[in-house]
Amino acid sequence: MSLTLCITTPEGIVLAADSRQTYQNVVGAKRVGSDSATKIYKVDGRIGVTVAGPAFLIDPSDPQVGPKGIGTFVQDILSTVAKNDTVESVAKRLSVALEKIYDPTKILDAMEPEIEKQLHMNNGKIVKKERLKNNIGIAIDWIDRNGVTQKAMGEVMPISLIVAGYDNQEKGKKVLNCFMSHIPGELKPIRQHGTQNQYGASWTGQSDVVQRVILGFDPRIMNVPLMQAVVKTQGLDNVNNSLHSLEYIINWSAMTIYDAVAFAKLMVETTSAIQKFSDGIKLMPGDMPGVGGPIDVAIISPKNGFLWHAKKQLELLEEPKI
Repeated sequence: MSLTLCITTPEGIVLAADSRQTYQNVVGAKRVGSDSATKIYKVDGRIGVTVAGPAFLIDPSDPQVGPKGIGTFVQDILSTVAKNDTVESVAKRLSVALEKIYDPTKILDAMEPEIEKQLHMNNGKIVKKERLKNNIGIAIDWIDRNGVTQKAMGEVMPISLIVAGYDNQEKGKKVLNCFMSHIPGELKPIRQHGTQNQYGASWTGQSDVVQRVILGFDPRIMNVPLMQAVVKTQGLDNVNNSLHSLEYIINWSAMTIYDAVAFAKLMVETTSAIQKFSDGIKLMPGDMPGVGGPIDVAIISPKNGFLWHAKKQLELLEEPKI
């Protein structure tokens, strides 16, 4: 798991990410595999990419090698980026290539019989199966041994990308653009930056703590029966509008690049600290402390391009001279 953030201000863009890498072992237990994973990548000096999601992928061209770190694939894809590529074309290039490698349809094909097997073991009778849009998961309606209709859901863990940077336009003008992509899912612009001072923050990965802090609520609130009842009577749009009235007012368009760095680091540090002392929520107990390790931070400015503010380094020692 991961937490990555993108903060956009009039002075520039800040990308931040933790360094933790987790995995599930042969008996199904989740473990911390590393606290030195790289999740931010530089593209052509003016664009940056953050990656969250599964730590390892199988190369379909050479499956016998076994799983490889997702960073290997990301760097290979980014090596094909040309100077005339835009922020959007880089995002599309990554999304298309990673979807072919990850192959969500294949994952769902393997997941579906496993879900059915578990339901049959519990004397359940399946009455309806449906693949969700963009192959993000499968929904199954089933009847339990007491004759009560239940719902089961299997979802593909998404690869989540934030691609942000500056596109060159006529007369040397640089325009800020940001895109978010979920695989499986969709590629969308995060917001139209630079017009009407619409700057702000975006995040991917284990973002429940960030959303509690900034938005004022955990998105899993919609799984609470009381909220589901309210949605039926008031409508989802009205409920969402009411919940978003809890959001902190932050003047992103007046934020300096220094404050953006401090904000991004605070969100990663806070998430890591809360995960250290908690074990999920009462609604969904049991969770993995998937955010941790050093915090990498990159700054992209229209004048100086992509620069590292903080980046973990591998210390190399020279052979002593005799």
